[in-house]
Parts: sequence; structure tokens; C-alpha cells
Amino acid sequence: MRPVSRRAWWALVCLGLLLFLYRVRTVLTPFLFAVLIAYILYPLVVAVENRGASRVVAIFVVYALFGVGLGVVFWLTLPNLLGELEDMARKLPRQAVHLEELGHDAVGLFRRIELPDTFQEAVDGLLAKAQEALERLAGKLMQALMDLFTNIIALLIAPILAFYFLRDHQAMRERALRYVPARYRGDAQYILREVNTALNGFFRGQLWICLFVGLFIYGGLFLLKIPYALFIALLAGLFDIIPYFGPVLGFLPAAALALSKSPMTVLWVLLLFAAANQIENSLISPWLIGERVGLHPLAVIFAVLVGGYLLGILGLLVAVPAAAIVRVLLDFFLLRRSQPE
Repeated sequence: MRPVSRRAWWALVCLGLLLFLYRVRTVLTPFLFAVLIAYILYPLVVAVENRGASRVVAIFVVYALFGVGLGVVFWLTLPNLLGELEDMARKLPRQAVHLEELGHDAVGLFRRIELPDTFQEAVDGLLAKAQEALERLAGKLMQALMDLFTNIIALLIAPILAFYFLRDHQAMRERALRYVPARYRGDAQYILREVNTALNGFFRGQLWICLFVGLFIYGGLFLLKIPYALFIALLAGLFDIIPYFGPVLGFLPAAALALSKSPMTVLWVLLLFAAANQIENSLISPWLIGERVGLHPLAVIFAVLVGGYLLGILGLLVAVPAAAIVRVLLDFFLLRRSQPE
């Protein structure tokens, strides 16, 4: 009877911890960004440290190199990006009116087609639902962008937090293991290694994938002479962090701006995004991430939907890492522990 009650107690503790994290999810944002920064910079810190520098000096050297790199990128792109944003703020109302007129024209065209009453009612209902869905999607996209800008403070705090993660992660892990009973410490270390492998594969691989997608989309839009190519490419790279749904979210603003040129340009933009998605899924993602995350596509889609429903834009970003951690725990407790030694 005692083991059952102990398991129930641990289950309640875990449930309470999850509820607590959900309630303070807004506070967790800078810590999540800090973990991402730490995972990305850790190999560079180790490389500098292996050349004889102390851990703190190695972190400052990597921060300086990373800061110089970001400074060069901002120096090259920020003037054009700010110019595009200023131009968009000036022209966006007229573009929205133009798109709304096109939508009304398309709806009027469908409604002028003579169909039997039953089919006509079905078409009218479908068009109304499609219009409502597009309006909701536009609202969610704008809210996501607003959430992204409101998290700038979290981005500014994150490097400071990442410094402590990079400096003290070994001491933090050893201290956490002290609270684990001695007979379970080997299992805990195994779980931590597997989680670290999965998160390493996802974070670092996804960073390079997003960089490729952004550059690929920018090159294609530049050749097609689509306005605001730099801003659209930036959005495409950022949204690509979200598996499966990210390319769709990145395509929508590009299609809306391409439509101002011609409907045929929208088709070329669609082909451009489809090509980027195919190269990512068939070549780059298997090479950089491979099977290290260990999640079926259906599990990834389910995790992203649940994350977006529970936590909004933050849930979309952390859904796959959280699902990878759950996969490691399930593999250990349901598979590895059940096998004879």
C-alpha cells in the first residue's frame, strides 16, 4: 500500500508544479529565451574554454563575438527594415481596403452564379464561414505580432539569465540531483542526458533551418520584386520555428503583398514557399535534426495545437521541446524500466 500512496503523492506534486508553471507562464518567458540562448552558445563557450580560458572569460568572449555579429547584421539590414516598416504603416490602410474590395468582388462573382437553391445556400454559408475564418486569422496574426513586440523586454533580460545558465549549469544539475534518492540518481542522470540530446538537436537544428528559410525566401522575393521582401523574409524565418504551421503563417503576408502586384505573382510566391518547405523537410531537417527529437509528425501537430490553445504564441514556441521531454519520460518509464536488466 505504501508504494501506491507514494506514487499518488508524487503525481499530486507534479500536477501542482504544472499548475503553478501555467499560472506564472508570463514570468517564464525570459527564462525560456535564456535556455534557448544557452543551448545555442554552449558549444562556442566550450570551444573557447578548451583553449585555456576560464568559463566566465569564455562566456564574455562568445557574448562579444555574438554581439559584434548581431551588430553587423543590424547595421546592414536595420535601415532597410525600418524603411519598409515605415512605408508599410503608410500604405497598409490602402492595401487593406484593396484586399477587402477583391474579397467582396470574389464573393459577388460566386453569388452571381446561378445554382439550385440548396447548393446556393450551402455556397453562401461556406463563403460566410471562410470570410469569418480569414478575419479571425488576421486578428490572431496581428495579436501574435503584438505579443512578439511586447516580449522585447524578455529578450533583453534573457542574455543575463543565459549567462548564469552557462556559468552554473553543472553546479545547478549537481545540486538538483542531491534531492533525488541515491538509488534513483542513475536513472535521473540518464533522463537528463536524453532530454539534453533531444533539446540540443531541436534548438540548434531549428536555428539553422530558420536562417536558411529566411535567406531563401528573401532571395526569391527579391528576384520577384515583391515589396517589403526583407520584412516578409524575417517573418518567414521567425514563423518557421513553429513546425508545419509556420510556413503557412509566413506565406499569408507575402501573398497579401504579392496580390497588390498581380494574381500570378501570388502563384510564384506560393511556389517559392513550397520549394523552401520541401527543401527543409526533405534535406535540411533530417540532416540537422534527424531522429534526435523522436516525435512522429502527428505528435508534433498535436503538441503545437495544444500549446497554441493553452499558451498562445508562447505555447507554439515551446510545444515541440515540451513534447520531446514528455517522449523521453514515457520511453523511460513505460519502455526502458519495463525491460529486464
